[in-house]
Amino acid sequence: MGFDLTGLDPKMNTEHPQEYNDILKLYGKDGWLDWSMDIPEATKDRYFELQYQFKEDNPGNYFRNNVWYWRPLWNFVCDNCSDFLTEKDMDKGNYNDCAKISKTKAVKIAKRLSKLIADGTVNELHRINALMRAQAKIHNDKVKAEMDRITKECQDKHGKDLVPANFPKPYKSQWQKAYDKENWEASYPFDEDNIKDFAIFCRQSGGFIIC
Repeated sequence: MGFDLTGLDPKMNTEHPQEYNDILKLYGKDGWLDWSMDIPEATKDRYFELQYQFKEDNPGNYFRNNVWYWRPLWNFVCDNCSDFLTEKDMDKGNYNDCAKISKTKAVKIAKRLSKLIADGTVNELHRINALMRAQAKIHNDKVKAEMDRITKECQDKHGKDLVPANFPKPYKSQWQKAYDKENWEASYPFDEDNIKDFAIFCRQSGGFIIC
């Protein structure tokens, strides 16, 4: 699962090069490659190279995060932009409902994030998060080892095809008790580069839609 953000009126710094358009003319349909056609591998590679470069040159067009990166980013935005984002605005970032954030608010988000990047707040939180995740990983490695031990013991006794949901007593409760100890904070990176990329996207997006 991920969150795909598309600029409502993005600033276009470059156009697709003629080479890109030529590839689509030969092998495209409705603006995309037609995968039913016999497209040379070198042409596919070049198409994706040009597409990637276009996205790099026009960061206000599109931004994507998987759920693990998006949650810390959006929580940070909400924590620091609640003076101009409404409760409804902030709730929009929790769902893939194609809700919109206006251009005015997108620019304000960009300015606020840029300030927090410049004053070192984002870097400090990045370092704290990295340490926390490293500690959580050590803890989770121990939890996984315990879950693996219970699984092996159960499967050795009751059959190799058993999965935890079907473990008999007492193994099912033992496995669940170990699983409940897992620290999920290890899965949510607060990444400084991700914050920077989002700030650039917001500034150049012309407002955005969250899907």
